[in-house]
Amino acid sequence: LKNRLTALNMVEDEEKDYVSPMRQRPPPKGGDIAYTNENILRQLRYYNDIRKVGGKDCVQDIYVRDPNTSVGGNNNFRLFWFVGKVARCTGTVSPELAVARLFNLIEEHATRIRPIELGRSFGSLEFYVAPGDTEFLTSQNDPGIRLEKMPRSVDGAEEVALLEVGLNLEILTNQGAGFCIVRTEDGVVPPHLIGS
Repeated sequence: LKNRLTALNMVEDEEKDYVSPMRQRPPPKGGDIAYTNENILRQLRYYNDIRKVGGKDCVQDIYVRDPNTSVGGNNNFRLFWFVGKVARCTGTVSPELAVARLFNLIEEHATRIRPIELGRSFGSLEFYVAPGDTEFLTSQNDPGIRLEKMPRSVDGAEEVALLEVGLNLEILTNQGAGFCIVRTEDGVVPPHLIGS
């Protein structure tokens, strides 16, 4: 019995000294836009604040695509995945600056909600925007909605204050399939899909 108590005390001492490997992890890369809960929630608050003032005119829908894949073996058609919305102070921040400032959050999120379709191309994904709140028109293949390619980096993006840009990321449930569209390389509705 005495040996058993000694062994239990040793186990308790070891447990007190145990430090979870999760606590030893270094902070994620990306600085103030690292993919952390705090950063995601902060940018969502900024998105809501900007949207209240500017309405849908200050919002762009964000789509991401893997540059290495095509649809149905046709190199002219690409699959674009909807990953969220960006809001910006229109007087000071262009869509290019907003996406470039938030690209780490956008790319991380895209690869987490679409790990099979986008995850393998982390670091080379391409970003596109459409006018804000046009998901329905886009899903109906409205030829008036054209996706515009955004650069991954833009001079001056790091100087954009985070409160001038907001991000509302797409949320998928376990049953969610996600929203994707087929477009040409240039972000235009393929002719055979117009009206379908």
